[in-house]
Amino acid sequence: DVAHPAAKSMIELSRAQDEEVGDGTTSVIILAGEMLSTVESFLEKDIHPTIIVGAY
Repeated sequence: DVAHPAAKSMIELSRAQDEEVGDGTTSVIILAGEMLSTVESFLEKDIHPTIIVGAY
């Protein structure tokens, strides 16, 4: 069982991709990982998560 919220979200994202399309799970994880990397700097600058989500 995974405890980290971001990791849980990525696992669920991969499962949903597999169930809906049957392929592309690696691509989804890479894309989500890059998005999380980008978001990290915004969070360090105390930008509210709601504002970050709205930008995507």
